[in-house]
Amino acid sequence: MAVDHGMCKNCGSLVVLDENNENCTCLFCNCVFPREEAIKLLENHENYSFPNEPNNTTTDVVQTDSVFENGRNEYSGDARIIEEHEVVNNENVIAGIVGAMLFSLVGGLLWFLLYQVNFFSSISGLVGVVCANFGYILFARKESKKGVVISIIAAVLSILIAWYLCLSLDCYYAFQTWYDNGQIDYTITYAQAVRIAYTFLAEPMIAGEYFKDLAIGLALCALGAFRYVKNSFGRSK
Repeated sequence: MAVDHGMCKNCGSLVVLDENNENCTCLFCNCVFPREEAIKLLENHENYSFPNEPNNTTTDVVQTDSVFENGRNEYSGDARIIEEHEVVNNENVIAGIVGAMLFSLVGGLLWFLLYQVNFFSSISGLVGVVCANFGYILFARKESKKGVVISIIAAVLSILIAWYLCLSLDCYYAFQTWYDNGQIDYTITYAQAVRIAYTFLAEPMIAGEYFKDLAIGLALCALGAFRYVKNSFGRSK
């Protein structure tokens, strides 16, 4: 599309002309007039007096600019809302799992300590789930039903670890007793007991007693944590 240049007959500004359009429009004063006049003025305007009269189209342009400005502001506002929504809903599940596992160890530690005095309590499960859920929210930066489920799993895993460590401690004490009674001529460390404790479960009587303790303890933990889990599901999205 070929173009040419001319001069505005109203304000004297340079205008761009389109050879396919008989009229031209000044970008500065919005004056609309024939393109031939613009070309002639550009060639000879020494004796021409520019009127600099206001044009009605100016108002239209201002209104159009205002519409565009409002639209741009609305778009910016919508974009900001969307961005904030994405930030709020940005749930870091991996970090949440790490937080849940770390904080659930509190419940496992409580289980381990209470087990040493042959005491089972629902408080271990409640503390485990509450701490695990707190850790998930802290690390994932959001409370959700998914986080509650992960917290329950983390609490159960911590209790299982605590149960095995209790078994390992009993194994360690057993070797100490056998050594003190002269039944064996060696003893083991607690770390060694952790590595071999599972072999004790090969004995049906021992396995039955320990798994029974585990089942009772988990049932009490589930009972203690039930109300908290129910409430957490109710307020989570």
